[in-house]
Amino acid sequence: MRKAVFFLMCAMLACSFAACGEPADDVTTPSVSDTEPVTDGVADNIKGEKISLEAGAVYSIVNDAYYGIGGETFGTVMGEFADMRGFRGDLDQLFRIVDNGDGTCKLENMASGLFLSVRAATSRDNAKTLLTVETKVHAQRWEIYKEGGKYYVRCADTGTWLSNEKPDDFCKPVMRAEQSNATLWTVKKQADKDMEFPRILRLEGDYVSASSCPEIVKHDGVYYNFNQSGGIVVKKSTDLINWTKIGSVFNTKPAWISKELGYDSIWAPGCYKVGDKWRVYYAVSSLGSQNSLIGMALADTPAGPYTDCGMVIRSYKGDPYNCIDPCVFTDDDGETYFIWGSYWTGIYMRRLDKETGLLYQPSSEQWHLAEGNGQMEAPYLIKKDGYYYLFVAMGNLSKNESYHWTVGRSESLFGPYLDKDGEPMLENNASRLTAYKPGVQGLAHAHPFLDDDGQWYMVGECWLDRTDPNRKVQLHISTIVWNKEGWPVTALSTDLIDELEGKE
Repeated sequence: MRKAVFFLMCAMLACSFAACGEPADDVTTPSVSDTEPVTDGVADNIKGEKISLEAGAVYSIVNDAYYGIGGETFGTVMGEFADMRGFRGDLDQLFRIVDNGDGTCKLENMASGLFLSVRAATSRDNAKTLLTVETKVHAQRWEIYKEGGKYYVRCADTGTWLSNEKPDDFCKPVMRAEQSNATLWTVKKQADKDMEFPRILRLEGDYVSASSCPEIVKHDGVYYNFNQSGGIVVKKSTDLINWTKIGSVFNTKPAWISKELGYDSIWAPGCYKVGDKWRVYYAVSSLGSQNSLIGMALADTPAGPYTDCGMVIRSYKGDPYNCIDPCVFTDDDGETYFIWGSYWTGIYMRRLDKETGLLYQPSSEQWHLAEGNGQMEAPYLIKKDGYYYLFVAMGNLSKNESYHWTVGRSESLFGPYLDKDGEPMLENNASRLTAYKPGVQGLAHAHPFLDDDGQWYMVGECWLDRTDPNRKVQLHISTIVWNKEGWPVTALSTDLIDELEGKE
């Protein structure tokens, strides 16, 4: 009997706490489509003139301290809380206006297409806001009221007002029940509706570690992702979103590698079709050493099975280059080239024999393409609209805030490669393409991937939080937009709007 009374008391306490707590996100919450705007019948009590923002245009929402609303993890995680940080015009600090045709709009975050929402569609004071998919309980309707050159932002489905917890600090945007407690925002149009923006893909499945130094190829409608881990992990997808591990290039690493170098840690694999075969080029090295080599394995399809073909090139202490980070490029005339390099004196290129996949013999001619003052690696070479583009990672290899993706271009395959200002890449110059962002940190070793439909993607590795030792590296994929000057713009570009417009 005493046990029954005890359990009854526990149940009553649990119900009491649940009633006082934050409402849960569940399907019992009325859908937006089934809920009439709360503003009906109470519009006379609202301060300000109700206005409509331009449908399809892109806006920012910023407070007086110049903190803008964005995503806690840059819009990369569905259901993440909205956040506020210093406004820099970052992709996740921009919202496209989706007109509902009833005097309200939805606010679509530009980083990944998630919508600004009130958690659980509650009218509770201080309810949190988040970025989520458009579902029955989310993507609420918003109203804008102009007051003295600033704007109130109101959720039409909850009757609450967008505000910030702390006006002069990093904080979360919250909803206030009373307009008198709401923030007056600067709601500014940043871009017209026809401007194309990069977009981050929200990945699913097996996209977290192992995901270092990823590269993607496509064969017979299937995407294959090669990762630096163990014997080179291979994952596949049919949509670039959902990833599944299917195996490894090597179940057992080739014995000759450790005999040659004294270790067998495989880095930076890349898969390329050379001739009629698929070839995975891989590097073997140890941190800070020039005792490195690049090997090659052969298969009929990217899925394998692979046969190891041995060493392609080797470096020793004192050489001008380090033999890691292989890349293969085939020009319009069918000639194939091998690009490699990391730190020391930078990036080099030689001709490749497309029949064997090995260096072209007897010629030993090589070209020095770029040098980064000892901090340049991960070269990728592509051709687009008459230009050769050389992408490289630059900065500290610890992958902190100094580590970033860059690019230069040339009208000739053999150079000179120049940055946007016309400065040579051989003199430690390159145009920056990524910056350290919350939720997308350390992205620099990236692969430009061209899909069948002509869309370019940035494929790289990143961390949600580089300072958290429990956070694993994960795959990142986002679209690349090319501006009117022919330069690539990424989801992590600084001065995003100016870059998209091609301004100097």
